Amino acid sequence: MSKQNPRRRSPRAIGPAVLGAVCAGGAIAWVLGAVLSLLPAPPETGASAAGALDPVSEATEEEPEAPTGRLQVQLSVEERAYIQSVTCTGDASEDPGVCADLALVQAETADGEGIGLFDEVPEGAVCEEDHEYGAGRARITGEWGGQEVDTEVSRTDSCEEVRWQRLRPLTDAVAAEPVP
Repeated sequence: MSKQNPRRRSPRAIGPAVLGAVCAGGAIAWVLGAVLSLLPAPPETGASAAGALDPVSEATEEEPEAPTGRLQVQLSVEERAYIQSVTCTGDASEDPGVCADLALVQAETADGEGIGLFDEVPEGAVCEEDHEYGAGRARITGEWGGQEVDTEVSRTDSCEEVRWQRLRPLTDAVAAEPVP
């Protein structure tokens, strides 16, 4: 005698059911994670709260040291060329705004991966060369913080674009208006 089960499931019907359950579980986990990330953090208590630092107030309390240096910037952007000298005496109240902007960038790069404000692209760096990020070329010479500077920067690949963005306070200031 053979058993007949008219409600027998096909093995092919199990796959879509399992896939649907996994997708639904993933969606529920994602929604739960998103909701939990929006909740405020519980207040700290005990010794850990007393010893905790407030990174926002710490960062706003410390102003970067006013830089000293004299730079000459030769900048060409599209069909325009600029030559400008920038002098930073270390007196934040007397120096042009670009000096403070460069000091902020220098402080950020010093905290990062050891890349200096005017450093060249390290040898062996992987750069995307298939895309040009815009017109622009600058040659910067002079002295900054007691170090000699002689560098060229362009926007020809991804690594050079990173350098361009790092030096953007200087290039934008030179292109925008005369710096005393």
